[in-house]
Amino acid sequence: MTSQIVNLKVTANIPMDCDFWSAGDGWKGLCKSPSVTVRGSSFEDAKKNMAIELQTQIERILREHPRRSARRIA
Repeated sequence: MTSQIVNLKVTANIPMDCDFWSAGDGWKGLCKSPSVTVRGSSFEDAKKNMAIELQTQIERILREHPRRSARRIA
């Protein structure tokens, strides 16, 4: 029996503590580490924007420091 390689992207959720508050024109969100600030027309919109921005930041960090990241994972 031969095995086949399946290549696909897997997205892992990483819980992050973030603060959200109502602003006059919608909602704002802040994550301290990594430093991310977002806006949204509603709480759900701000939360979605935060998730997208955090994912972008984490991917950037992993691209910029591939060796360091590989050591931490191993």
